[in-house]
Amino acid sequence: MDEHLSGMNQYISGSLNAITQGGGQASVNITNVIPPNMEPDAATLHAARQKLEELPLDTIPPPAPDLIPASSHMPLLRNQLFTGREDELRELARCLKGEHAVAISYRGVAATTGIGGIGKTQLASEFVYRYGAYFAGGVFWLDCSKAENMSTEVLQCKGALPPAAAALCASLPPSEQVEWVRRAWQTALPRLLIFDNCEDEAILEQWKPNSGGCRILITCRKQEWSAGLGIITVPIAELPRAESIELLRKYSTNLTEAAANQIAEELGDHPLALSLAGHYLHMYRHIITPEQYVQKLRQQTLAHASLQGRGAERSLTRHEQHVARTFAVSYERLQEEACDDLAKEMLLCAAWCAPGVPIPEQLLLDAAVLGEEDLDEERAMLGVDALQRLLDLGLLERARGQEAVRVHRLVAWFVLAQGRSSTEKVVASQTSEEEQAPSMLAREKIRALLFMVGVRTHEEAPLQLVALQAHLFKMLQDARDRGEQEQVLQWSQLLGLHQYYMGAYNEAKPLLQEVLRISEHFYTREHPYVASSLHNLAVVYKEQGKYEEALPLCKEALEIRKRVYGREHPHVASSLHNLANVYQEQGKYEEVLPLCKEALEIAERAYGREHPHVASSLHNLAVVYKEQGKYEEAVSLLQEVLEIYEKVYGREHPHVASSLHNLAVVYQEQGKYEEALPLCKEALEIYERVYGREHPHVASSLNNLAVVYKEQGKYEEALPLCKEALEIAERAYGREHPEVANSLHILARVYDVQGKDEEAVSLLQEALEIRKREYGREHPNVAMSLNDLARVHYKQGKYEEAVSLLQEALEIYERVYGREHPAVASALGNLATIYLMQGKYKQADRFFQEALEMATRLLGKQYPETQKLIWNYFVFLSALEGQGELE
Repeated sequence: MDEHLSGMNQYISGSLNAITQGGGQASVNITNVIPPNMEPDAATLHAARQKLEELPLDTIPPPAPDLIPASSHMPLLRNQLFTGREDELRELARCLKGEHAVAISYRGVAATTGIGGIGKTQLASEFVYRYGAYFAGGVFWLDCSKAENMSTEVLQCKGALPPAAAALCASLPPSEQVEWVRRAWQTALPRLLIFDNCEDEAILEQWKPNSGGCRILITCRKQEWSAGLGIITVPIAELPRAESIELLRKYSTNLTEAAANQIAEELGDHPLALSLAGHYLHMYRHIITPEQYVQKLRQQTLAHASLQGRGAERSLTRHEQHVARTFAVSYERLQEEACDDLAKEMLLCAAWCAPGVPIPEQLLLDAAVLGEEDLDEERAMLGVDALQRLLDLGLLERARGQEAVRVHRLVAWFVLAQGRSSTEKVVASQTSEEEQAPSMLAREKIRALLFMVGVRTHEEAPLQLVALQAHLFKMLQDARDRGEQEQVLQWSQLLGLHQYYMGAYNEAKPLLQEVLRISEHFYTREHPYVASSLHNLAVVYKEQGKYEEALPLCKEALEIRKRVYGREHPHVASSLHNLANVYQEQGKYEEVLPLCKEALEIAERAYGREHPHVASSLHNLAVVYKEQGKYEEAVSLLQEVLEIYEKVYGREHPHVASSLHNLAVVYQEQGKYEEALPLCKEALEIYERVYGREHPHVASSLNNLAVVYKEQGKYEEALPLCKEALEIAERAYGREHPEVANSLHILARVYDVQGKDEEAVSLLQEALEIRKREYGREHPNVAMSLNDLARVHYKQGKYEEAVSLLQEALEIYERVYGREHPAVASALGNLATIYLMQGKYKQADRFFQEALEMATRLLGKQYPETQKLIWNYFVFLSALEGQGELE
């Protein structure tokens, strides 16, 4: 065999002897053409690399179809109505400028991605028309949906060959031509290969160049690829709402923004569905209004003619203009593997959840096998396989950074319509309950599991339930839509209580009102469930500062429970607590004390001393003692409460935090700031872990800690805590709420000690007005505002205004607490100080003596307030002696 050279062309020629079938001999001449060197010369390669280096990363170049290299194979026309996706285009540019293979996997659950209508292929096409000019070696588009067609797809990319090689290659058999193209791809020249609809790793491994300058862009619904392939995925979500509206109005120019927004909401911002809807509305604009369209869409879902392609133009990406069939491409593959039956069950469970919202993977795994007996390791592993199968088919999408998945609204519509044999039946508008039996079974499973998780966590770990909250509301709305009143009752109760524990009182109120309304319909007014509904709604009203609304509900719940259970029942004790709490907020301490004591006695007889319900009663009684100035009694009870709660719940519980918080408050009242500080910090940490930073209890703890820092002279540490507490409280309650007034008051105190009198006065006056409106004038918190406002006026030398405010505060304190109370002693001492400055020595002497005697009697000589009074009285006596007023 001889080797010949002819210019740039290499070939091998010779003859082979062969034996024929009949036994004779034959000679066969062969010529095997050797591919020439396809590497570009140094100047061409340098220029090509320089061109790629110019590819912009921060700006998006305009479409430039005429600048795409002539050697390219790009069979798709550009979509002139392409909208948005700027972030994704920039991300692709960043990835492809490097040496990475990039997969666009669908990020929203129309998760069949490009093929499923999310716009994956459209995005790749748009990238080619905007960035293709920077790949000097050309852009080559391959449809990878069928492995058997790959050779044909590669054959269409012969533009990658240098001219001389192309001429020589033309005479070769197709299989050799394919190999020549693949050799060209492995040269150093930068090229862009698009592997469109590539779902099979084997296709990618077989056909991608393993070396050279090619960049590879893969479009797929498969979200996770083998790590060894080194693929960077760029997930695509449904369109942002503004881009959905823009896209709809490009197709149907007469649409208003409001109408487009409503349609986009119904279609889950799914690009294929939006384009089909836009076409339909434009085509039939004289026949159907947008409002009529939305109404029919809600009734027919995927069976609506628009979503089956009526009125649509041919797709530029050559995909079928039919949403349900697009999803069916993936769904119909759920009959090939052992895990597929379980995958269908899991997908049905996901379809009943809130669309577009992360669903914890473990929840779906648990729901799919709920009720099964003898769950073994193999069954559990099959569940994991089923979940991965759904992700690979693009029917579910993994939520970024979470062990959770999402389902798109339209996929959920599609899945819930399954259970029949053909695609035509799949898109029928309605199915009977019998036909939907698998769907209803899945609904029962996910509903039961969500309710179980909710009941377990809504009180003690409400923050954990926040991730599932949208799914709980979906269960509630489904029950409302189906008229399942008992289910509505259960879900409204669960969600109302969860919102309450999260401090979202405005959101809790309508839910618990719904519970009361339904329970009254199902039961008589004298039913325990009605009493419970009244009780819970009253608690929310109390937290909202609506004491007049809360009071009658508390009383009625108490009376019902007395009649139903008798006087000695724990539920009666709970109602006594609730009523006592409302009276306490109103400053009616004479009514509070007997209720607390009675509740404690009932709870202790029912449970014994070491029980959390007893601890709750002791806690309430301690708060009353604190308000009455009986600090030692309060401390003793709170320490006992803390021990009980910690023994029952452990240290990381909100009840423990509440005990720590109130114990710290009492220590503050006693001037024991070093003892209070660690308790404040620990309570804050527990509340934040349980509820998150944006909770009213956290705001209260921040205020508590700020007060300690202020008293320790750490004003810079106190100020940001006060401000944050005020922001949290205002977001939770609105500006007109007692807790907001408390935050304003504490912030004003910090400004006061910093010498910022004007800021302090402004905040104190606002707090005073809120408290007057919410409590009325006869409340100790109103007196507190008057007292502190008087102190700032005193500093400003406005003695008459200060005296007037202090006299009013003193009168309120005496009416609420009686004459013997630390707050009365404090007000008397403040008045004495101002009388001293006014030269009214007799009044000052009388008030100083009474205040000092009262403080010593109630608090002891070592208490800071007592010490302050002793010092002020000493200054007073020294002043009188210096002026000859005393002998």
